[in-house]
Amino acid sequence: MFYTCCSLLAQVIFRFFCRVHIVVLEGPPATGPLIMASNHISHFDPPLLSAFFPRALDWIGMDELFKHPWSARFFSCLRVIPIDRLGKKAASNRHALKKMRASLAAGRALGMFPEGGIRSGTASILELATMKPGLASFSFLNQTSVIPCVVLGTDRLYVKHAWFRRTPLWIIVGKAIAPPTLDATNRNEALHSFQQKLNAAFPALQQELCERFQLCDDDLPMTAQERIAAKQRNKNRQSSGFQRPLE
Repeated sequence: MFYTCCSLLAQVIFRFFCRVHIVVLEGPPATGPLIMASNHISHFDPPLLSAFFPRALDWIGMDELFKHPWSARFFSCLRVIPIDRLGKKAASNRHALKKMRASLAAGRALGMFPEGGIRSGTASILELATMKPGLASFSFLNQTSVIPCVVLGTDRLYVKHAWFRRTPLWIIVGKAIAPPTLDATNRNEALHSFQQKLNAAFPALQQELCERFQLCDDDLPMTAQERIAAKQRNKNRQSSGFQRPLE
């Protein structure tokens, strides 16, 4: 109930302040275990995907979110599973894996960011950067399909005025990618092939969005420094336009 209320609130906020465009290439199954994996370009990605992905998600989140009692309670109510991204807390991560498997066993959907953090440019899976191996391995060992998603536009929302200009946001939900069976002849080769298939899915989904909505370079993910430079370029173009002589 708490997750539903929060996701509905997020949906109202995003629809009011932004223009959300959603493409679903293949609807995910209404029931049963699955893994939703997405690129990660801002802190607004989890609430956006929670609001618009067709199913409720048990997110895998960094354990830093659970440092304070109030935030730990809040994210626990949202069914976020804390994990140590640096791998220094082996016991904690074993407990996280146990909870992740329990979610799948209960027929729920897990939400993951396989990049391990916010990424853009050449560090992003959208630019063919290699994702961390955890997603492919977990999907393979638990025989659970992965639904790749791509989010664009949320990196603009760090600028306050973007919320009052109905900034466009894009989400595309891809087709499910099933892992190889556990009895594959060459397990390592099968897992490597599966990893490559997952890696290739995200740039392809971004390309699909670009073609459908005729996106330009400014619509694609950028670092904060790149956004500032792009903003300055736009200002320069606008100012130069005002200086043109009247015909």
